[in-house]
Amino acid sequence: MGKESASVEPPPDDTTSFPSSASDQAPDPSAMLQVSLAEFSKLRDEIIARSNTAWTLLGLSATVSTAVAGFVLAQKADPLLLLLLPVLTPSLGLLFIDHAINIGNIGTYIDGVLKPIVRDVARENRLLSYEEWVDRAETRPVWRLLPFGIPLVVLFNAVPIGALVYTVQFMGTTAAWMIWGLGALITAVHLGFWTAFLVPPLRRAVQG
Repeated sequence: MGKESASVEPPPDDTTSFPSSASDQAPDPSAMLQVSLAEFSKLRDEIIARSNTAWTLLGLSATVSTAVAGFVLAQKADPLLLLLLPVLTPSLGLLFIDHAINIGNIGTYIDGVLKPIVRDVARENRLLSYEEWVDRAETRPVWRLLPFGIPLVVLFNAVPIGALVYTVQFMGTTAAWMIWGLGALITAVHLGFWTAFLVPPLRRAVQG
């Protein structure tokens, strides 16, 4: 007796519909604009906060340098107290540079990422033009150098170098020389970062 062949019914058609993925949908211009402006607002707040902190560091450096130098020059303190300056002021200067670099990075992101989105959605090429104004201002080397570069170089670089040179004549102990060496090292590192921070924009200003 032969075996009966089992009947196999075809599977039913799968008519279940799935929602299209987000990548298949056209972007919502209104949502893109809202998200971009919200991100812009947060980044501007961070720029303001970093700017305030940077100027606080600048003021702290000026205050400490003036106070220490004043006590020493008035002969009310040991001249070796000046060794505080090559350790402290370059450290504050490095923090200042960190904030300045991050502010520049935020500006670059706004100019390169958010600005094209906002302009494209709003169909207005005059929006978010601040970075363009800044770039044009930086092409004037005198206005860039005098109010910005020189004061910072004096406070964060000339002061610690002057303190190192002046205190050499008072060195007499190993501990003093160790502090002097530490200050010289921090000052040298700071000079390297400061050169990398200031020279490129000044070069662009002169060439522009």
